[in-house]
Amino acid sequence: DPLVDDTDEDGLTDGDEVNTWSTDPLDEDTDADGLTDGDEVDVYGTDPLNEDTDGGGTGDGVEVEVDGTDPLDPADDILDDTDTDGDGLTDREEIVLGTDRDDADSDDDGLSDGDEVNTWNTDPLDADSDDDGLSDGDEVNTWGTDPLATDSDDDGLTDGDEVGTTGTDPADADTDDDGLSDGDEIGATGTDPLDADSDDDGLSDGDEVNTWGTDPLVVDTDGGSVGDGDEVANGTDPLDPSDDVADTGTADTGGPGGLEPEDDGYFGGGCSCATGGSTRLAWLPLLGLAFGLARRRR
Repeated sequence: DPLVDDTDEDGLTDGDEVNTWSTDPLDEDTDADGLTDGDEVDVYGTDPLNEDTDGGGTGDGVEVEVDGTDPLDPADDILDDTDTDGDGLTDREEIVLGTDRDDADSDDDGLSDGDEVNTWNTDPLDADSDDDGLSDGDEVNTWGTDPLATDSDDDGLTDGDEVGTTGTDPADADTDDDGLSDGDEIGATGTDPLDADSDDDGLSDGDEVNTWGTDPLVVDTDGGSVGDGDEVANGTDPLDPSDDVADTGTADTGGPGGLEPEDDGYFGGGCSCATGGSTRLAWLPLLGLAFGLARRRR
């Protein structure tokens, strides 16, 4: 916290933790020995990065809190490895940590107390150490996410929201592989983080936003009657309606002068007379009569 000098309230400033002791400024007990980093440095003179500073076989916290021995003197270490619940922590370690010596998983999160302390550095008394909506056990055993990070894939969505609300992968920043992060799809573009082409126009959401500048939610961004994907394929501008070339689907009939044939097969000039093709035959008898009269006069 940039406004707090000791974010984890362990008695050491964040600056000293990072620059001097190399301890975790977000974890009050970096070595998980049951003593705060500040107490190790300022009170006991122990190493906040080594749970058993004197190497005598007993952790600093147990020596101080349970046995009353000197954590800097290996000769006085009391070696008692009794682990009643078989969780990987000795009973005396559990006394220091506050966990249940008769319950291998004190917080019922799916991880044993020993694994939480020795492997994952999670809190054996808190089922959801990072408060992201997923238990530590589910993060480790089911989703492969980080039980100490609320947003394991840094996509702008918490692990819990990805699993419980959006259905996206909390370990993959871009679940549908379209070039936009899940968080951006949910928050910025309004696209579907599970569909690479939200508007089904043939362009991925990422290409529409990052390359073409088209709307990933509108099939025909420029409203020119040709879809964005077709325009890109045809080499026209999907942002300019004037260059849209629509495929009418009409074949060339080969009529004279580009005229279309009428129903009776004749190529007309567009007359839509109600009598149809029969009017074209009405002049034939008259032509024959005129030809006959002309021959008689000869």
